[in-house]
Amino acid sequence: LRDRNVTLWSSFALRGERHAVFFSGDTGLSPVFAEIGRRLGPFDLVMLEVGACHPAWGNIHLGPDNALKAWAQLGSGRLLPVHWGTFNLAMHPWSQPADVLLAHAPEGLVMPRLGEPVEPARFEAVEP
Repeated sequence: LRDRNVTLWSSFALRGERHAVFFSGDTGLSPVFAEIGRRLGPFDLVMLEVGACHPAWGNIHLGPDNALKAWAQLGSGRLLPVHWGTFNLAMHPWSQPADVLLAHAPEGLVMPRLGEPVEPARFEAVEP
């Protein structure tokens, strides 16, 4: 469990009759996002992990800034940030990942309230 070279790091592309969704899992920024977008896209919804984050964790957590870069590489879909506001693992404020995203990507951002269903074609950004 402690050897990261043998841990399964994976993401998922899910396709249904109405929508295509990408889920990043824990990851760092990589050119592979552009390849995923070309090979498996386009996506209606892109779920990228955005926190807890710290510069030293760049290989295993995107954080909000790198999530925006990965989203651009994927090339399509609304962005639904995940993996934030759950556990207090980092020294940043609780809502910092969401605040950064709201400041930089309000047009394509999907920020549902807890338990709120998401329909990518009809969703407005809300305050975290």
